[in-house]
Amino acid sequence: MNIKNKKWTVALLCALAAGASMAVSAQSDTLVSKPKPNIVHILTDDLGWQDIACYYRAIHGEESVYETPHMDRLAAKGRRFMQAYSAAPTCAPSRAAYMAGQYTPHTGVLSVLGGRLARPYNARHAYIDPFYSCRLNIDTPIIADVLKEAGYTTAHIQKWHVGGRSESYPGPLDYGFDFSWDWRNMYYNDPELYDPSDKKTANTNGVYSPMSPDRITGFAASYDPRDPYTLDPNDDDRPFDSVVDLSLRWMEKVRGAGKPFFMNFCTKFVHSPFSTRDRKRLEHYCKKMGVPFPTDPGRIATMDPGFRNPYYAAMLDTLDWQVGKILTYLETTDDPRNPGHKLIDNTYIMVSSDNGGLERAPIARGSDRGRPERVTDNTPLNAGKHKVFEGGIRIPFIIAGPGIEQGSVCDTPIHLIDLFPTYMAMAGAEPETELDLDGCNVLPVFLGQESDVTFADGTVRDTLFWHQPSVMAASSIIRKGGWKLRINYAPELNGLPPIMLYRLYNDDGSVCDLGEANNLAESHPEKTNAMLAELQEWLAKNDAAMPYKNAQQVGGARMPGADRVPTVLERQSAGNRLEVIVETGADKSKVVEAKLIYTTNGSKLLLDGGRAQEEWFEAPAEISGGTATAIAPPGMTHGVFYLRDENGFLITSEPLPSIAGPGSNKSAGSDLIEDGYAFRPGLLSLIDLAVSAKENAHKAGLNTGLLNQAIQSAKAVAKAPVEEKSYVLSMRALRKAIKSLDVPEAKLPVLNQFVTEKW
Repeated sequence: MNIKNKKWTVALLCALAAGASMAVSAQSDTLVSKPKPNIVHILTDDLGWQDIACYYRAIHGEESVYETPHMDRLAAKGRRFMQAYSAAPTCAPSRAAYMAGQYTPHTGVLSVLGGRLARPYNARHAYIDPFYSCRLNIDTPIIADVLKEAGYTTAHIQKWHVGGRSESYPGPLDYGFDFSWDWRNMYYNDPELYDPSDKKTANTNGVYSPMSPDRITGFAASYDPRDPYTLDPNDDDRPFDSVVDLSLRWMEKVRGAGKPFFMNFCTKFVHSPFSTRDRKRLEHYCKKMGVPFPTDPGRIATMDPGFRNPYYAAMLDTLDWQVGKILTYLETTDDPRNPGHKLIDNTYIMVSSDNGGLERAPIARGSDRGRPERVTDNTPLNAGKHKVFEGGIRIPFIIAGPGIEQGSVCDTPIHLIDLFPTYMAMAGAEPETELDLDGCNVLPVFLGQESDVTFADGTVRDTLFWHQPSVMAASSIIRKGGWKLRINYAPELNGLPPIMLYRLYNDDGSVCDLGEANNLAESHPEKTNAMLAELQEWLAKNDAAMPYKNAQQVGGARMPGADRVPTVLERQSAGNRLEVIVETGADKSKVVEAKLIYTTNGSKLLLDGGRAQEEWFEAPAEISGGTATAIAPPGMTHGVFYLRDENGFLITSEPLPSIAGPGSNKSAGSDLIEDGYAFRPGLLSLIDLAVSAKENAHKAGLNTGLLNQAIQSAKAVAKAPVEEKSYVLSMRALRKAIKSLDVPEAKLPVLNQFVTEKW
């Protein structure tokens, strides 16, 4: 099978080959009489738990200032979940977890600033983020893979944030979607649907596009049909949105192809910047909130509680309109695979969010630049986006579709990682252990057939986990039943207790402390210890990366053990073998962990420009006494050892300045380091790999002329003093020569981290 070497088993293949159109037996009555259902997921960006009016109404018993008639209509057609969760309080880790059906330690994407050298945000901070990847491993099976194998046509539209830095390689198409944008130019890959010369329909961000030069300039005002934001007099003067228009045209094209479709519609609403091109909606909410229409782009909302930001309200209104356009299309369009019915009759359509709502943000421009502004309010939940309190991870989730009771409400906890196995069940694919999913099939809960979520073996799931090691909110969490325990790794930084225990719900399911106001850790030691032990066992099982302590912290009381951190004595390399030696002795702490963090594009000569950025990866290293060793990955341009001592302090093979504070340096990556085992060790490893590729090519009877030439040239370069250009060009030539041959070496991940021309 051509699925990028992803793992599939005979059981799954047989089920798919047989064209199974039924889910597990519990769902067969719903699905057997119809063709496989379409699946549409509208994954919003930063939508708060109670931002949808029907949620607010249910929680507070009164009408919301926000108006969301279309999402309310969807809830009336289906089921609203009151305890749905994202995998993280920020977008990248949550989206990667959703795509892979795995918790964040499993995917390796832990927060939003991955693929960079980990160093202190501020020299005064006591903790440092661990290194983590910015991308989901390209070989990880994702939702698109299993649905394509089940006979689906798949599309991803707009925000991704799962691949390389700045939406570079790999993009949605590289991970397996049939239709999406190409990371090289952001063009969608079907010329029948996307013409880059059409400035109206090819507007990448659509009506979300940020205003320029500020948020009171550039409102949609034209009825010219060629205008990218032309107003529609037949739709209450709504500005045109190329993104939702593309989604409708894609569904219109594929609905008649005889296959079910999956559309992953990932709108950028309601993420910052907080502005709107829809002047009419902004005027409406200014009037409704008692706020004068802005004449300055500065602060419009104080930090007082409540919904008081008309920019955000107008953005939410536009999001709701997008949902309405998609829902109306499904309701009014005939289904060729299901004669006599509309598409909605055999489509599961969902609305959710990648994390909780953002409660505050600094003003970007205007007289109040830098001052905080209220965005939304998640009360009664505590906090919002970026925080691991309920306000940061609890999300709205609404689903409608075949067999789902209209207007129903469910209090069963579900999680975005559950959607992967649930989509499999919708598509008729059998559960498969080799996919290594952490989520559960919740289709029986969607259908109201079960009130509990169960694992594939039938056991009830009563526990959920989170791991967010990013410094300001560095925490691990377990929710078990109505209880939630949090380990806080940075109490000196955020001022919160190291262990927090909250009772969200009573045993009868009634609300107890959704605001997480009462820490019960000391008053309930048995519950605390039991949940702490279970959480620590899960973290160890998943080899979860932890924050480092900062031995070089400037100012404040130094943490215990900082005076025992060993100093680097020597940094050296022999061929492609790298080594760093640190102090040992009775007065020095023991180094207990070592890893090599490296990059293969640490030169402008290897970057194609545009959005291309230097990206760092992790390789294994060994520690023996005071010496850490590693073999340079083929093509490594720079590397840094990351060592952890027995007290959790970070030691790097050479100093890394903080991003801010005393002695800081805002440069990035290889510009920060003086040595970095630059170029030669990585070239030597690449030469060794090329020699191995040559041997395999000979066995296969392949022409190795180009590879021979590249090897000989590289060997000559490696004997000369390190000079960036000659070494980089040799690496590029070797990589291209190896990859031109059908040999195992050409398929190694280290040779396929990027696909740019210069690399």
